[in-house]
Amino acid sequence: MGPAGEQPPAVDLPEIERHASWSELFFDLVAVAAVASLAHLLATELDWASVGLYAVLFLAVWLAWTTFMLYGNVAGSRTHVLRLLIGMFGLGVMAASVPGVAHTLLDGGHEERAVTVFAVAYILTRVYGAQSWRPGEVLLDFPVAQHTIGVLPWVVSLWTHPPVTVALWALGVALDLWLVLVVSGDDMLERYSSRMDQLTARGDRARDRSTGQGGRRGGRPRREPASTADRVATVAEGAGEVEGGTPRGGGFAGRGGRVRQVLKPVPVATDPGHLAERLGGFVIIVLGEGVVQVVNAASNTVPDSGLFVAGLASFVLLAGMFGLSVLYGFAGVPHLRGDAVVARVGLALHCVVTGVIATVSVGLASVVEHGSEPLGTGPRWLLCGAVAAYFLIGQVVAIVVLGRVAVVRTLWISSGVVVPLLLGLLGGPLPASLLTAVIALVVVGQVAVEARLEGRAGDPSVDEPGPASPSAG
Repeated sequence: MGPAGEQPPAVDLPEIERHASWSELFFDLVAVAAVASLAHLLATELDWASVGLYAVLFLAVWLAWTTFMLYGNVAGSRTHVLRLLIGMFGLGVMAASVPGVAHTLLDGGHEERAVTVFAVAYILTRVYGAQSWRPGEVLLDFPVAQHTIGVLPWVVSLWTHPPVTVALWALGVALDLWLVLVVSGDDMLERYSSRMDQLTARGDRARDRSTGQGGRRGGRPRREPASTADRVATVAEGAGEVEGGTPRGGGFAGRGGRVRQVLKPVPVATDPGHLAERLGGFVIIVLGEGVVQVVNAASNTVPDSGLFVAGLASFVLLAGMFGLSVLYGFAGVPHLRGDAVVARVGLALHCVVTGVIATVSVGLASVVEHGSEPLGTGPRWLLCGAVAAYFLIGQVVAIVVLGRVAVVRTLWISSGVVVPLLLGLLGGPLPASLLTAVIALVVVGQVAVEARLEGRAGDPSVDEPGPASPSAG
C-alpha cells in the first residue's frame, strides 16, 4: 500500500484471446449433416444440372451458417444459446430436405413438399438470423448478414415450379454474393444515419403540429394519433439498451433527444482472431466429412491392393489440404495471412474453398469405390477440377499477399493447377488409385515447400522471408 491518497500504479493486464464457445462448436456440427447431404447430391448423378444445384444449395447453407456465426462473433458473451439452437434446427431441416429436393428437381420426382420445406427453412433461418443483432448495430465487415434482399426470390419461388424455382434460388444467392462484394459497411452506416435523422425530424415535426393545435375543454391539448415516425421511434426506444440510466451513446435531451440517441446507428466489427478460428474450424469439419465419405465407401468395397492404395492416397490428399488450409493458411484459405484482405473478401474466399474441398471429398469417395479401375469422365473431372480450383485460389491469394513479385516466386504453386488438369484431360486410362496417388504427391510436395519456407521465415539468419512468412501479410 502506498501513502494515503496516492493511486496505485496502473497495471496493463494481458489481453485474453477469445476462443469459440461450447455452444458455437455445437452449432458448427450441423455443418457435418449439411455437407454430407450435399455430397450425396453429386455422388448419385454427375452432370451440369447436379453441379449447378449443388452450388446453389451449398451457398444457401453457407450463408445461413455465416449469419449465425457472425452474430456469435460480435455478441461474444452476450450470445443467446437458444438463438443458436433455433438456427441449428433450421439448418438441420435444410440438410434433411436435400435428398428430396434433388429427386424432385433433377429426376423429375413429385416430392414438391421437400422443395417447399427447404425454401421455407432457408427463408425463416436467414430472416431470424438477420434479426440477431441489437437495435441500431451495423455490421461493417459483412453487412449482408443483416439484410435479407436475397431472400425475396426464395419467397417468390414458393409459388413456382421447376426450372423457375431453381433459377429464383440461384438469383437469391447471387444477390447476396453481389452484396458481399460491392456493399460497404461504411456506406450502410451512412445510409442508416441519414434515414434515422429523417425519421426523427419527421417525428419532431409531427409532435410540433400536434401540440400547436387547439386543445380540449379546460385547455388540455387534443391528443392526435402518433405518426409512423413516432411509432418507429417509440419501438426503438423501448428496445434500446440503457447503460447507467442513460441510453447508449449519450444522455437525455427530452423525449426527442432520447429517441435520437437510441436510434443512432452503432458500428460493430468482427473479432479477427475468433473469426479465423471459426472459419478454420468449418474447413476442418468439411475435411472430416471427406474422411467419413472415404471410410464409408471403403466399407462397402471388397478389400484388395487397389482399395488400399486408393484409401491411402485419399487420406494423404485430405491431410495435405488440412496442412495448406489450416497450418499454413488463414481462416481455412491456403497461403492467406491475417490482415492481408478485408473480412468480407476473406469470407468470400472461405466460401469458395469450403465448396471446393467438399467437392474433392465426393471425388475421393468415387476413387475408393473404383480402386484399380479407371474413373469415369465425370468423376475424374470432378476430382481433378476441384483440386485445380483449390490451388488456383491459393495462387491468386499468394499473389495478392506478396504483390507482383509473387508471380515468379510462387510458380511452384502452379503445379497444383497444371498436374490435376493434365490428369483430367489425359488420365482416362489410369487406375483411380494411381491417378489419386499422383495428385496426393503434388499436395505433399506443396506442404513440404510451405514447411520449408515457414522455417526460413522463422530463421533470423534469413534476410528475405518466403511466401509463407507471416510478415508477408
